[in-house]
Amino acid sequence: MREYRFQATPESVEALRQLRGAWRGLLVAEHHVTVVLQDQRAVRIQSDTADVESLFDAYRLQAVVESAEGMYGVPVEAFASGNNDIVLFTGVTWSEPYGAVRAEGMAEGAVMHFSGHPGQLSDTAEVVCVTTDAFVVAAGDGSGMLIRTGLRPGSVEVERNPEKVRAFLVDRGYSAA
Repeated sequence: MREYRFQATPESVEALRQLRGAWRGLLVAEHHVTVVLQDQRAVRIQSDTADVESLFDAYRLQAVVESAEGMYGVPVEAFASGNNDIVLFTGVTWSEPYGAVRAEGMAEGAVMHFSGHPGQLSDTAEVVCVTTDAFVVAAGDGSGMLIRTGLRPGSVEVERNPEKVRAFLVDRGYSAA
């Protein structure tokens, strides 16, 4: 197996740390999410793409701090007071050769691509790219928000439903204890 890494850069991690502060609002679009902070800055989160061995694309989350001039967003009261916590998650994208995975209509020599978490990685994977594919922000009141790479290439998804956030955390083996 050939393994590559396409994880969050130190600059992205530092930008994401800013989400621990007080939020003024949230702007959600298909390809990016912007958190407007109370201190007149904004953290823009988007999907970043790597071409892995020209076989398939791997996606990671990328974040930058920018000016929030003229930005307000939808208020998210749970995160407005600050004291938020953030946890980054590792994902994997991998390829499987024809024969390891049977699919109707696959030609000889074909390759299928998968994305998931490290616990889902197959023993027959040929090429693997380790990514930073998601993070959860937890508010002081216990509510949380999941932001992750989307199913559509280049998209970013936001999930605030407590049951779905909890299911994601359980699936990823996360325990706050």
